[in-house]
Amino acid sequence: MQPVKWNDIEIERIGNAIERRVLWGSKGTSARLTIVGGTHVKKHSHPAEQFTCILEGVLRMEIAGDEVTLQEGDMLVIPPNVEHEAWSIVDTVLWDFFTEVREDWKLGQNQYLSGDR
Repeated sequence: MQPVKWNDIEIERIGNAIERRVLWGSKGTSARLTIVGGTHVKKHSHPAEQFTCILEGVLRMEIAGDEVTLQEGDMLVIPPNVEHEAWSIVDTVLWDFFTEVREDWKLGQNQYLSGDR
């Protein structure tokens, strides 16, 4: 087993406002996303529990009708199957970990990440 560096993972561009690097495990998915300020990630849900950590920037989220603003160093857990959406207030870099493999991403089903601005 060898370590992996984020910079060695290919960048996937989603729309004009989001870049994503994904590390796939057999039981989980880890992703680093860069989101341009002013971008809206549409409301969605998924069966995996989601752990989000803000590395840089500010992200406002609505989760099951509750609003929270996350800043650098803040972390949040989103339960499985709970609808959520997000707005990047400024350019934001975040790390997401999902407790299941994001099969929807593997199938290219990530339209909610198109990044309305």
